Amino acid sequence: MTRDFLKELGIADEAIDKIMAENGRNIEAAKAKYGDYDDIKAQLETAKATLEKFKDYDQTKGEVAKWKAEYEKAVKEGEQKLRNLERQGLVKDYLGQKKFVNELTKEALSGKLLAALEKEESKGKSLDDLFKAATEGLENIIVDDKAPQPPTVPGMAGKPGNEDGVLAAFKRQNPGIKIDL
Repeated sequence: MTRDFLKELGIADEAIDKIMAENGRNIEAAKAKYGDYDDIKAQLETAKATLEKFKDYDQTKGEVAKWKAEYEKAVKEGEQKLRNLERQGLVKDYLGQKKFVNELTKEALSGKLLAALEKEESKGKSLDDLFKAATEGLENIIVDDKAPQPPTVPGMAGKPGNEDGVLAAFKRQNPGIKIDL
């Protein structure tokens, strides 16, 4: 409502002033009810932004759980590898003190001892006990230095330059042929 509108209706200036003053009070009273509208609107925007962050939070929380599980798995695997390396070191040191008939036998017994050390029933047993159990009933595993050795005849091994036998006879018959051995 404007002054011009009221003048066209034929209302006196004094009455128009009173009407305009009353209308202004009514407008201000109505504005007062909604005066915090901008603050409420800002709060709403802040709340919406916070809720969007929580969507990311749920995703992040899931990723954290996934990484935590992978970390725990890696720790367990690392501990298992460490225990295996410790066992391998113990077995290697133990078997290094023994003289085997060949390397294949040593490797086979190493595998048997490692497998035995992993079993629950082997806890509290010494490597000597496990070795005895693994080699029970088997022969020719360890070289016995006290066992008698067969005699060696000096001429049996043969000496280079002192050729005899078929080769010497062949060379005498064919002096021009070169033989590489």
